[in-house]
Amino acid sequence: MGAITRINISNLFWLGRYVERVFTTLNSFFKYADRFIEGGQEAYEKYLADINVPDIYKDSEDFFHRYVFDMSDPNSIISNLDRALGNGIVLREEIKTPSLSYLQMAMDKFKSCEGTDKIRYDMLPVRDAIYAFWGSVDNNMTNAEALRVIHLGKSVERADMFLRLGYPSEDISAELDNLIKHVSRYGGETSIISADAFEALKSAAQSRDYTGSKAELIDNIERLVEVNFFETASV
Repeated sequence: MGAITRINISNLFWLGRYVERVFTTLNSFFKYADRFIEGGQEAYEKYLADINVPDIYKDSEDFFHRYVFDMSDPNSIISNLDRALGNGIVLREEIKTPSLSYLQMAMDKFKSCEGTDKIRYDMLPVRDAIYAFWGSVDNNMTNAEALRVIHLGKSVERADMFLRLGYPSEDISAELDNLIKHVSRYGGETSIISADAFEALKSAAQSRDYTGSKAELIDNIERLVEVNFFETASV
């Protein structure tokens, strides 16, 4: 088991975040799809504000298509999946070929859904491929530190998205507890963890009060892991 480079630590962390972002976003987007349709522009504008994505869309129809399928929109779901796949290609030796294959499968299935009139049903294989990716990562990665980093990225993204999307307090509590466990288990370059952000998250997790401190919590989650961002090429 060899040491991993600083660049790979960053890429592993962001791979975990991108994959989880796609999964959580798909779940929440289709959960609230009817609300977007009924509420029109006001409904999707609130959703975008919650996840800190700029509103560049002309109307509900434009939002539904571009936010899901437009590769030129850097905040679209497919763009995040594309970045995950790009990171996976760079990290093929770390995550192993079977794991990369599941990311490619997710992308192929995703693209095949464009234009369908039953998008929620047709997107199920995308989520299945992501489930399979995580199972493959756990079964095939041989570098324990690399595995901890990718799961750290996944956990950061889940806690961040759950807070932004207003998940129930018990779900947020479970994700914060899980995130704290991942940070506590991390045995690599401990300098990538912000000590003050970690202490603030532990305090929030103990209090179980997230209503008045949502912005502060999100800020601490975003500051928790201090890695440089290395943008990977689109594929």
